[in-house]
Amino acid sequence: MKERMDRWDPGVTYVIGHQRPDTDAIASAMGYAWYLNQIGTPVMAARAGQPGEQAMFALNHFGVPAPLLLTGVAPTFGHCARPQSSVPPEASLPAAMAHVAEGDRVVPLVDAEGKPRGIVTPLALARAYTAPMNMAAMLAQSCISIADFTPTFATSDRISDHRAQLLRSEADDFLVVSESGRYVGMATRSRILQPPRANLILVDHNELSQAVADAEEAEIVGVLDHHRLGNPPTAMPIPFMVDPVGSTSTLVAEHCKVRGLEPTRGLAGMLLSGLLSDTLVLRSPTTTDRDRLIVEWLVKIAQVDLDKYGHDLLHAAPGMSRRSADDIVDSDRKSYQIGEVSISIGQVEVTGMEGLQQRSDELLQILEDRCKRENLSFAGLMVTDIVTGTSHLLCKGEHWILTSLPFTHLSENEFDLQNMVSRKKQLIPTLHAVLDDSR
Repeated sequence: MKERMDRWDPGVTYVIGHQRPDTDAIASAMGYAWYLNQIGTPVMAARAGQPGEQAMFALNHFGVPAPLLLTGVAPTFGHCARPQSSVPPEASLPAAMAHVAEGDRVVPLVDAEGKPRGIVTPLALARAYTAPMNMAAMLAQSCISIADFTPTFATSDRISDHRAQLLRSEADDFLVVSESGRYVGMATRSRILQPPRANLILVDHNELSQAVADAEEAEIVGVLDHHRLGNPPTAMPIPFMVDPVGSTSTLVAEHCKVRGLEPTRGLAGMLLSGLLSDTLVLRSPTTTDRDRLIVEWLVKIAQVDLDKYGHDLLHAAPGMSRRSADDIVDSDRKSYQIGEVSISIGQVEVTGMEGLQQRSDELLQILEDRCKRENLSFAGLMVTDIVTGTSHLLCKGEHWILTSLPFTHLSENEFDLQNMVSRKKQLIPTLHAVLDDSR
């Protein structure tokens, strides 16, 4: 597994899937990044969370590393810091004056351990040089004696968390330190108030509610997806492709094929895995002829037996027996805004419903907790049996929504969805209709 990146690079454009990434989100980020680099657009694949067991199965099967973990994209003080030479606190005033003469706005004072002790400003130097004392006394005076103290921030501190403090401060220059408190550089007020923004290309989603943390503070410069529209506004026109196929991996593979670009076996295997996962090995109603056609191309490059690999991939998902209730509910959960109603739907794939009743009480408790914690009107878990192609729905929420659901009651908070297997194409449109009709 590749290392995480806690601070994004302003010079890099990241291709990244949604939070709690499934196999398609991982594969399409890897594949689209490869494609864009091949056609001359430098980018880096990233992920917004830990890959699930199914995605890890595919990565291990084809021997390819997971994309870089990007934990958040908020501008930080580290993004605004600029290296600036310093002097020790005991340095003489002429030493500081030499830096000012070279154009430095302020002079940081940094001790032998690398810890900042304050700053010397041109105004403080001017006052010292004009103070009534003899030249020898003035030259012997140390910088620490005229030091000013300015707010200090860590490189990882998010600017948005300190904006109010910055606006109240009279300072224009701020010290930036590492997590261990060692001097890194200086950040100016003007740069902090207009910091660099991360550049993101979203794959397998187009809604900020599903994106990497702090995506609202980033620049969305492209989208490749196969879900409903819920995209944020952008300052400039961007490449935006949302197409109703079974997976985003399908779209990536089509881009490669049209350009005559053949991915490596490992990358083709990952794109195949993303496609097969999202379409339940071409059995989901979201499957299109385009998915079937691209599978034929990818299978040849990946050198796998379609039926056997598809079976192994689907059964690599851990089901419910070995997982915590929180993980079952949250690992593939997506949030939706339908008018003024906020809902959230998770999905878990199983190879039989036998274990559902043993876990239903704790799963319902987690769903109720999510409703309260996230101020949701409705939270559900779609439990899909990949063997029989049927699903149940566990749910909590407002009474008027629960009583409006057009499904067969199995209990107060459990419904039989029969042959529904697609959250995107079957369940969400039904919930849309229910909520629209009930207003």
